[in-house]
Amino acid sequence: MLLELGMIAPDFTMDSTQGSVHLYDYKGKKNVLLIFYPLNNTRTCREQLCAARDALPDYAELDTVVLGVNPGKPEKHLKFETRNNFGFPLIYDDRWQLAFHFRIPTLMGLMQARTVYILDRDMRVRYVFRGSPTTHELQQVIQGINDGTLPIPEPPQPKDEQETVEEDKLS
Repeated sequence: MLLELGMIAPDFTMDSTQGSVHLYDYKGKKNVLLIFYPLNNTRTCREQLCAARDALPDYAELDTVVLGVNPGKPEKHLKFETRNNFGFPLIYDDRWQLAFHFRIPTLMGLMQARTVYILDRDMRVRYVFRGSPTTHELQQVIQGINDGTLPIPEPPQPKDEQETVEEDKLS
């Protein structure tokens, strides 16, 4: 189960193609577009990340940084980055730590499922999508976050034990 809307994203510091990335360095400053992609050097992953690369100036205008995350090896990330000149960090999640903390499903335990998160400046999850949403959709969501037209979701609350007992009685 993916992180729910309204949850605060877990902080992390990880190595990337552009050095160390600490998520909470952006807290209070930037929105974060976090793209979990399955494999380096595949057509679909390349298309998704190239679309993000091509939209970097628009994301910058929306005060948003882009981060790619994949469990691949550093040398493969560097080769993928060099070949495509993404212009944003590709994070090495070699032990699947981020995939675990962001609750990214796996495909038969062999690769992570393509998943996109948008975090606001408070690092609150404002958008989650399994798959590859369009650049236009992502920009619309970020614009809504920035101008206040996208409602701020309430963080999920743990169910009260009494409510759970009452619900069980109704079943």
